[in-house]
Parts: sequence; structure tokens; C-alpha cells
Amino acid sequence: MTANSPFAASTPGGSRDWRTVLASSDVYAVLSDPVVMADPLPLAAWLRENAPVYRRADGEYLVSRYEDVSRLFRAPIEQIRVEAAGILRSGAMQHHPSVRRLADTIGLRNPPEHTRLNRVYMRYFTAARVSALRERTRVIVAESVRDLMERLTGGEQADLRELATALPTHMMSLLLDLSPEDVSWLSTCVWHIEQPFDPTLTDVRLADADRSSEELDAFVVDLVARRRGGGGSDLITALADMRDDEGGLSQNDIIAMVFTILAGGGPTMAFVIALALWRTLVRREHIDRLDGSPGGAAAYVEELLRFESPAMYSPIPRVAVRDIELGGEVLPAGSRIFGLITGANHDPRAFQDPGVFDPSRFDSSSRRRGTAPVLAYGTGIHRCVGAHLASMELEVVLDEIYPLLPDLCLEGPVTWGRTSYGRNVTALPVRLGTPAPARSEHQRP
Repeated sequence: MTANSPFAASTPGGSRDWRTVLASSDVYAVLSDPVVMADPLPLAAWLRENAPVYRRADGEYLVSRYEDVSRLFRAPIEQIRVEAAGILRSGAMQHHPSVRRLADTIGLRNPPEHTRLNRVYMRYFTAARVSALRERTRVIVAESVRDLMERLTGGEQADLRELATALPTHMMSLLLDLSPEDVSWLSTCVWHIEQPFDPTLTDVRLADADRSSEELDAFVVDLVARRRGGGGSDLITALADMRDDEGGLSQNDIIAMVFTILAGGGPTMAFVIALALWRTLVRREHIDRLDGSPGGAAAYVEELLRFESPAMYSPIPRVAVRDIELGGEVLPAGSRIFGLITGANHDPRAFQDPGVFDPSRFDSSSRRRGTAPVLAYGTGIHRCVGAHLASMELEVVLDEIYPLLPDLCLEGPVTWGRTSYGRNVTALPVRLGTPAPARSEHQRP
């Protein structure tokens, strides 16, 4: 955690006056603070219980109760539409290649365009296809874990962030038939291009995003031209050669789809894996779920996604087509509305004892099967198309790291990157040694 954080001096377990904090700081700036990013639950709880429909100074709304977030995500287009113009808070989006690239992705499309693109995606990310990738994923992770152990036993320090990055890089390399070096470069481009989603965006970051967008577009255009009709089994060839009742995909649609696959399967997945490893190392409760028992890792991962919510809120701008009631308030037509996923996933109205990390709530045979669906991947038509793949990757990583946990502990400070919507562990240094005792169920790191 950073010493210059305005929250660094807060007493452990002490309550903050969030009303005063938010009166002097924008809510997104507060969410991007590394101390809050490490533990966003107090702020999320305050918003959920005291300002469930929080209005920012610019008129945007942030809803935080489960019912309202779920309804926002699932609302029909007659009530709520995604709107690309809401990405950039200031300036004309047509002047920025990065914003235009984001606007063309499936997450910013409404039906019927969304329906067609989603149908194409789902051909390649079904539960059956993902299951067929599990053993290959296990081989990739096992190799990374073996390299990690060789370094640790040799007395070197290691950073689990490298492990978290290695799997998504190799998985994208496998699916897209690209070298790991190309995937790594493309992932950096993607990370830059996504920056306009962040309300704390600076002009320098926007310029980097625009430059990266032009570079990525040129790379994919050349790649598609070389792959089309070549008979390859990779996703890029499949997209280039795809035909349906409306013909083939446009060049722009192919670029947008490749970008989306890279965004979800590359840097975003690396952030999610790093967060899962951080959580598992600092808490260690219920790690027996990772011992290979049927369904154990799946339930653990589902609870981890609920409890830690990698995306604190959805950065996709949703706009009210007409007046809509959320949280007991009527939001006027034209309002931009965002959903605080962290708040929703800890809403006691949806989850019994939400402050307790309890994977059993997602056991297939549990008497608590009425538990609400976790919103980490969103819900409705814009639910993450790669959700099955993401959960499978998490399960395999945790399965493979489980035997090391008795001898693995943190070495040095964990650091967090600055972004307002995603929790980004940027360094997770470890060594071999005796771990600290597991924390109590209700004690946050």
C-alpha cells in the first residue's frame, strides 16, 4: 500500500466518515486509491446502505444494491441501452481511435448487432469447448509452477504476478496461434486502449491509448489478410472465414472481436488470477476445497469471485431510455448509470452472511442453492462471453498451486495499480517459508 494514500493513516478496523470523504473526492478517485482497492467493502457497504443510488456531481449515477445492479444489467433495450458516447466524459469520441475501438466492441453494442456478434462468440466459448481445453491449461500452469519452484528452491525471490500473466499469455497464444511475444505486446496495447473507460483518465494516457489502438488495428488487419482461407484452426482464421445468413464479418467487426478476446483473456484475466492468488495466500481459509474433491475448486472460485469482485463496477456506460426507478428513486431519461458490483455481491438481501467467505453456499448439493447468482461476470446479454474459460483457468491455477501453499508465503509488500473499476495486483512477491496463521473469517487483510 502506498504511504501517500489519504487513507494510509486510518486505524485498522476503524470506520471512516465516507460522507465527508465523498464530499471532497469523486467516488471513482476514491475507488482507485490502492488502500481502498485492497479493501473496497467498507465504502461499498456505506454506499449500499446510505446512498444506494449515488449521484455524482456530473449527474451520473452509481447503484450498489444487488436488485438494482442486476436489474440495470438485465434491463431490456426499451429501458436501458449501452451507449459508447458515455465512455469519454469530455471531448469528442470521433477524434480518438481508442474510443472508437471500444465503441465497436460487443460490450458497447445493442441488439440486433449485439445478438449476431454474441452468437459468433458463443460458438467458441461453450462449456464443452472450454472443458476440452482444461488438460492443455493444466500443462501450461504446471510448467509455470515448476519454473516458480525451481527459482524459489534456488533461493531466488519470485513474484506470483508473473504466474498470473503466464497462463493468459499462453492461452491466447494457443487460441489465436500467435507467439507469446506477440500476445504480450498485444496485451499491452489492449491495456492502453481500455484506459478511456477510467474516469480518472489523463491526456497522456489517452494519447497512449490512441497510439496503441492504431498499432493493434494495423497488426490485426495484416494478420487477417494472411490467415483468411488458409485452413487454420485458430480463432482468427475462424473469424476471417465465418459466414452466416448475413454473410461474413466486416473487417471492423473482426478487429473488434479479436480485441475483445484479447482484452478478456489477456490483461483482465491476469488481474483476476493475481487477485485470486493474493486472496488465497493472505487468508487461506477453506483451501482444503482445492484438494481435488469433485466440485471443490469450482465452489471456491465462485465464492472468491463473489467475495473479492475483481471488477468493482462495470465501466460500460448504460443510459436510461426513459425514466426508470432504481432503489426507490426515479432516474430521468438520459441518465448514465453504472452498477457497483462489489456492493451487489455483498448485499445481505441477496447473500446470507455476505461478510463470511463460505464456498459451501455454491455446493451443488447445498441446502443454500437459492443463493443469488454472482455478478462478477455481469448478467443479462452483456455477461462476459468468456466466463466459462475464466473460471476454468482460475480452478486450474488454484488446483496446481494448492500443494505449494503450506510452504509459500508473502515476501515484501503487495502493490496495487491505480484504476477505478478493476482491482489490479501489480506485485505479489513470495518466498518459501512458514506462512502466517490464517485470518479469522470476518477479518479483512
